[in-house]
Amino acid sequence: MAAVFAYGSLVAPSTIAALGRDRGRARLTGWSRSWNVCTDNTADGPVVYEQADGTRPPIQVLFLTIEPGDRDAGPATVEGVLIELPDEGLPALDAREGNYRRIVVDVDGFGRAWTYVARPHSAERARRGIAAGTARIRRDYLDTVVAAFGRYEGMPAPGQLPAPVVDLRRVVRPRRP
Repeated sequence: MAAVFAYGSLVAPSTIAALGRDRGRARLTGWSRSWNVCTDNTADGPVVYEQADGTRPPIQVLFLTIEPGDRDAGPATVEGVLIELPDEGLPALDAREGNYRRIVVDVDGFGRAWTYVARPHSAERARRGIAAGTARIRRDYLDTVVAAFGRYEGMPAPGQLPAPVVDLRRVVRPRRP
């Protein structure tokens, strides 16, 4: 069995149920949550985001990630949930989390677990989009995260948002041969 520290949309009950079993709240010390991962909607990737009229805006769609905390800002922590799943479930989860890479972290009071952090190129695209004002947060994603966190008393939902929240539809494009 594998343990995964979840801190964003993976905390949603339907996602946990599809993956494995909820082991309860957990905390990572020395890390902070940020919006520094994205799908670049200007790229020709397998997933794009469309507006209600079917147009594809030239934006960067932001998602949550975690990063090592800023030592000068004091002790950072990230609240999340531990999910237990079969080892053979990890490759499918890796595929789902395409903008992220899986790493090992030390979860307070638990020990070692997997989690997902932004791939460097995805983090850089997110930072550029935020700086340029072309980054957006998908309303469905934010609503999923806020609702999932609301299931755990006192678990802080994402704080200040670095970009406008918009309605977008996720479209998975067929793979090219």
